[in-house]
Amino acid sequence: MQGLALIAVCLLIGAGLARSERLPDNFCAVLNLFAVRVALPALVLKHLHGMVFDASVWLPLLTPWLVFALAALAAHLAGRFWGLRRDTVGCLTLVCGTGNTSIVGIPLVQAFVGVPAVGYAVVVDQSNFVVMCTLGMMAASLYAGGAQDGRRMWRQMLGYRPLQMMVLALLLRPLAFPAWLEQTLSVLGGTLTPIALVSVGASLRRPSDSGTVRNFLIGAGIKLLLVPAVVLLVWSQLPGPRELAFTTSVLQAAMPPMIIAGLIATEKQLDPPLTQMLIGIGIPLSFVTTALWLGVLQLG
Repeated sequence: MQGLALIAVCLLIGAGLARSERLPDNFCAVLNLFAVRVALPALVLKHLHGMVFDASVWLPLLTPWLVFALAALAAHLAGRFWGLRRDTVGCLTLVCGTGNTSIVGIPLVQAFVGVPAVGYAVVVDQSNFVVMCTLGMMAASLYAGGAQDGRRMWRQMLGYRPLQMMVLALLLRPLAFPAWLEQTLSVLGGTLTPIALVSVGASLRRPSDSGTVRNFLIGAGIKLLLVPAVVLLVWSQLPGPRELAFTTSVLQAAMPPMIIAGLIATEKQLDPPLTQMLIGIGIPLSFVTTALWLGVLQLG
């Protein structure tokens, strides 16, 4: 209940700030920059450094790859069934094949499940970014009719600050962090949830193009309902008890489309109006659908 209250309050704060008409144009961009460059790296460094690695880590590690494969297949089938344009199928593949597992995913998992789940959420997020930079970039170039720029792909991966902190955290695992560093990382990482959710609340917009509503419903159905349902079904068939890694993996699979993937889709001209709607409406909609998936997991 406290997690839901925090989400609601931060969203309302963001929406209220946006309506005040006193915010600079780059308000949300600055918040997102702080979240990705400071708060999220701090969380990654803290939780991966102290995380116990066992067989359960494979589940969150493989989840983004399964998500992308399912979304790509669903987008292809939807394109054939509804006669969608090539750029629309490309948009659905890229944007619905990757999730907002950091700015939205980690705060939601922490709010819904608790701090012990953050480490697994971070693993999903790092694997998700690798998927976006490899399979996602290849799909974007394929549907845009261009050639894949391998140098750019590696540059994006190596320049991603949370990924750098992941490597650093793994290298420093034999060393214990001093108390002041643990406290500093905890404080900085703790800002991710309110900052990310305020940014989401301030960026909420009504859809301006009714012609993309049908395609949005297709994309939202794929990303928020179909994909997590299949992930839940597939992972539940594995032997062993359903532990925290299982719950976290399913919830992260249910996250809305990835903002960075949306930027790439727009740059590649993969149905920009649909991309903007999937990002802008998909994020607040995912708060409802993720809560529903949490209920399903608790019932199971």
